[in-house]
Amino acid sequence: MKKRGGKILNTIGFVAMLYFFVFSLTLIKVSSQSLGNGFLSLTKDGIGAINAFGFGWLATLITQSSGAAAATLIAFSLAGFIGPIVLIYMMIGTRIGTSVTALFVAFLIHAKRRDFRHGFEVGIANLVYAFPIAIAMFLLEFFTGFFSRAGNHFIVLGLPTIDFVDMITLPLINFISLVPPHLNIILGLFVLVGSLKYLPKFMINIWGEAYLKQKINKFLNKKWKSFWFGFGITALLMSTSITITFLIPLVVTRITNLRKVIPYMIGANLGGVSELMIGGLVLGSDALPAIFTYVSFSAIGLLWMFKPDWLFHATKFLSKRTLNVSRKRALTFIVIFILMAVILSFI
Repeated sequence: MKKRGGKILNTIGFVAMLYFFVFSLTLIKVSSQSLGNGFLSLTKDGIGAINAFGFGWLATLITQSSGAAAATLIAFSLAGFIGPIVLIYMMIGTRIGTSVTALFVAFLIHAKRRDFRHGFEVGIANLVYAFPIAIAMFLLEFFTGFFSRAGNHFIVLGLPTIDFVDMITLPLINFISLVPPHLNIILGLFVLVGSLKYLPKFMINIWGEAYLKQKINKFLNKKWKSFWFGFGITALLMSTSITITFLIPLVVTRITNLRKVIPYMIGANLGGVSELMIGGLVLGSDALPAIFTYVSFSAIGLLWMFKPDWLFHATKFLSKRTLNVSRKRALTFIVIFILMAVILSFI
């Protein structure tokens, strides 16, 4: 009875966090529009492509969620703060910052040096996965404008109108309408980050963490089986960083190894687009070019499934030959990773 009651409470918590996710996006959109187009004018199309890329990267480091960062930036763009071309580069940048959660968690785990290195390699592998895609997409957009042009064609197709979103969110938004818009934007950001933080936790509690890890290990034995499991579980949890971080204790304790978790990680990056797809239904069809860019990143990432050993060997080369990972060097790596985002944003 107690176990059933816990599942009911966690289910209610999951539904509540899903509501707050939708509410926060609507609040940010409404509050941003009410401030007018003059605010944050530096993020119009005049900003450089590299700065925009770095800003998207930095936004993910701050929110600890590429989905939260991307959804927020799209809402600002729809309010006129961020130019549509600039937004494309920001979307690409958000996907780089996703790895920071795995790197932090791996750094904090207490383990022997060799075991620690194996856990830290999960975060490095996600960076090795992401960087070539980001560079290719950046150059393709910079020289041809491919993603902005292709994304604009999707606006014609439109998105289905979800009237009930306004029905369930506007009453609460109207209730707090006396609060200045800029404070409501800050509130919306906190609620957005919080909802995406606790959504997967409630879902994990419904299944049970031990049961979930057992299932994950069971499905890692075959490449495509591992991929589809990573895709499915991330689509449900709506958090790439959480589902990838789940792998670190399994790798550290030698329950599984990096070679087996790479297909899962690729699938997780594809399944992680679910949060932004839901966000797109809230934000409207004008968000489609940015969503197209965000989804394209994971679609291109599927190419790694044809040569996952390349990703494995590149990660091992960086970990053992280049970085020779220890706790001190891992911390240095994380600090440099953060500083790079800051430098790219403001150079």
